[in-house]
Amino acid sequence: MKRIIMCIAIALIAITTTNAQENKTVKEEATVKRVITKEGSDVKIKEVKKTDTESGTVIVKDNNQTNQEFREAIKKKSDEKVLVNEVNIDQNNEAMIAAKKAKTQAQLEASKREQAELAAERKAKYEAKQAQMQKELAERKAQLESRPKGMSKLKKD
Repeated sequence: MKRIIMCIAIALIAITTTNAQENKTVKEEATVKRVITKEGSDVKIKEVKKTDTESGTVIVKDNNQTNQEFREAIKKKSDEKVLVNEVNIDQNNEAMIAAKKAKTQAQLEASKREQAELAAERKAKYEAKQAQMQKELAERKAQLESRPKGMSKLKKD
């Protein structure tokens, strides 16, 4: 039992001393960018998280001096994640568009019926006028062809 505890104690001391020797600096900067775009009734939401990380290790010369100069080895890393990318449909706008389309369609149908009625009315007037003109033409022709009693009839060539 003593040997197991001693082995564990030695392992813990060795691990902590190796970790204590390495000094690391980490600077992490995260930016979340949210873009909302409205196109008609579609609402597009895109959320992007950009993370810039600078990690470095402080390196000191191993010469047991009190005030030592150090240098830092820095690694820069940039990461970009898309958190949200969705398209929502605005129901109120869709309903308004559908109502406007229905209203326009109803107006178009009413206009078509009105134009058809006007065309039928004009056609009836035109046919009535043509019939009247034919009747007048027939009366004039009869009047011109009728000759007084003593005259001879016209001969057709």
